Amino acid sequence: MTALTVTLALMLPMAPTPTPTPHAPGPTQAHTATQLLEGAATASILIGAQLEYQLLNWEGTAALDDYLGTMAAQDQAARAAAARHAAPPAPTSGPTGACGGATNGADQFITRESGGNPAISNAGGSGAYGCYQIMPATWASSCSDLGAEVGSSVAIQAECASRLPLSAWGT
Repeated sequence: MTALTVTLALMLPMAPTPTPTPHAPGPTQAHTATQLLEGAATASILIGAQLEYQLLNWEGTAALDDYLGTMAAQDQAARAAAARHAAPPAPTSGPTGACGGATNGADQFITRESGGNPAISNAGGSGAYGCYQIMPATWASSCSDLGAEVGSSVAIQAECASRLPLSAWGT
């Protein structure tokens, strides 16, 4: 029984269930029939009220689902806006400048790769250059539209690094 049905059941008088007596005089049988009719009417009211409650509850659930869906969409939009406006990572300073600004987490490799020097070339002769020590072939295949790698600005190097998977740095 739902809470509404219980409340209605307490408010409506319930006829006692008569014990059938086959030898009872006529007025008792009439009284029993009246009680049965009153009981049936009460049951009908209770069933109607229960159905109405279920309908209202269903409509309330649909409204609640709509509200929760709206709230989830607003939360997702707020999180996306916050992510777009988040401060970029602090640049790593090196001997000749500041590196940083990649949007994919590649800034974590700056200290290891270049020490924060945006103009450094790999001492081993691989041709890797700049803050992120991007290899020439990688620059050519992923970032050639940004111009030449050697001599590129910190912002251009960060743009290129942002295009690459973190696995490019051996992770």
